[in-house]
Parts: sequence; structure tokens; C-alpha cells
Amino acid sequence: MLRDDSLPTPYHHKMPMQFKNYDIFYNRDYNLGKIVPNQHNYYEFYFLISGNVTYYIEGRKYTLESGDILLISPNQKHWAFIDDSASVPYERYVLWLSLGYVDSLSSDRTRLSYIFQTSYIISQQIRLSGDLMHHINYLLKRIFINSKSQSYGSDLLANAYISELLVHLAQSSLFSTNGIINYEPAKALNKDSSLVLKVLKYIEDHIYEPIHIDSLCGCFFVSRSHLSKIFSEELGLPVYRYIMKKKLLLARQDIADGQDIQTVSEKYSFGNYSSFYKAFCKEFGQNPQNFKKGAGVDGF
Repeated sequence: MLRDDSLPTPYHHKMPMQFKNYDIFYNRDYNLGKIVPNQHNYYEFYFLISGNVTYYIEGRKYTLESGDILLISPNQKHWAFIDDSASVPYERYVLWLSLGYVDSLSSDRTRLSYIFQTSYIISQQIRLSGDLMHHINYLLKRIFINSKSQSYGSDLLANAYISELLVHLAQSSLFSTNGIINYEPAKALNKDSSLVLKVLKYIEDHIYEPIHIDSLCGCFFVSRSHLSKIFSEELGLPVYRYIMKKKLLLARQDIADGQDIQTVSEKYSFGNYSSFYKAFCKEFGQNPQNFKKGAGVDGF
């Protein structure tokens, strides 16, 4: 049974977050109508559970379905219209994250802020697969409960759940094919951002093939140094790391789904099994066979 402090409350005007790492709200309302425009200097993660909602971010319209996520960056004006005609409750989680806090959860290998910083390039709306949507809902519930708890370790658990939430979202939004990603940009892009978007689409379309940086540069008529610079600025990691990480995460999912390890290595064009083995161990801290056993799949 849920504890009382895990239940939703009606909407109330929220004071701006001050001197906090994060804040989380779980609201359910009827006859709310409209949320007035607002903006703030921290990241916002929005997760719709139910309701007929049209959301606007910087004037761009998003028609939401249950389980949809919105990513709102600092100082972006946003508001919502809620259609109450169907008597469906408007229920959602809203998670606020300070910029410094997200950076503190990150590592040299994994920069968690990039999912907000790059959302304007791809889409600020993300629609997840059913299993991942339910897991995100679970993580938000755990964050909400632990944020209100004074019990031993609750602060560490909340931090851990927030880290897991952001990692799952990052893996889904750019490093896998589970999310429904809209490659139509949310606003007019500058030249460099537009190029990054085109490169991302190219990588998505050729992920099973060998992708060489020099070939990318030739395809888009750009120097290697410039491509590396703008990709790192927009995504927080070099283009070759992005390609490798995406291939490895997709390969790991295929292995978890029961596919043969050698076949998966060839599927993503790692060149030879030794290269795949070393890259997998470096990325995930274990070899493919041990991962497959841990995933409950018989080895090969």
C-alpha cells in the first residue's frame, strides 16, 4: 500500500527552487484549465500520467499522450492547456534539477545534462516504449517518496534514482531506438546545430555499417576538427564516442534479447570479435558472456 506522502496533491503555484539540488511534484487535478506561462533557471523534467494536455515550449506546440516526457531547459517559457471535457484527471510528475546538481551526478564519461541541452535539436517531447515508460514512472515515485522521507539513506536513494532516471532517458533518446524521436527541430537552428542533427540522422540510418569519421566529413563537406568541435559542444562527447556508445548499447540490448554474441558483433560491424569484446568490457565493466548470463540468457 502506498504511503500517504506518495499520493498526488492538487496543483498549487510553486515558488521557484532556491538553494536546492532538486524538487519534485506529483499533482492530480480536475478542471484546471490553463497553467500560466512561466520560466526558470533550472532543468525541468515533465512526465504525463493522464489527461488531455497541449503543452507549449517557446511557442512550439506539443500534443501529449500518457507516458510522454517533456524536457525543458533553463529560461525557456512554457505553459499548458488542459481539456477537462472527458473528465480525465490531469496527473503528472514534475522534477526540477539545478544545473550544478546534474553536473555533480555526471562523470567524465557520462554527462547527464546533454539530454536537456540537445533536446532543442531533436525534440523536447519523448515517447517511450511501454516497459521503459512504466520503469520511469516507478523511478519518479521512488524519487518522490525518498525526497519527503527523513529515514536513513533516503537522500542517497533519491540521488541514485535521479541518476538512473537520467541515464535511462539518455540511452533511450539518442543511444537506442526505443524512444519515438522527432527529428524535426523544435526551432530554427544555427548552422552548426543543423549539421549535428544531420550527422545524428546519418548515424541512425547507417548504424549497422562501419562509420568512419573521414567518411562523415566527406559526406557533409566539413573538416574533421570542426565536426569534432561542434559535436562535443552540442552533445558533450566526441562523434566517435557517440557512434561507439550507440552501437554498444544497441548490441547489449540485442544480447539481452537472446541474440548470439558473435552475430551481434558482426551485425554492428565491429570489424572482429576481439575489438567488440574489448569495447564492451571497457563500456560496461564486464564481458559479453557474463552480461548474457546475468541477463538470464544461455551463453554461446
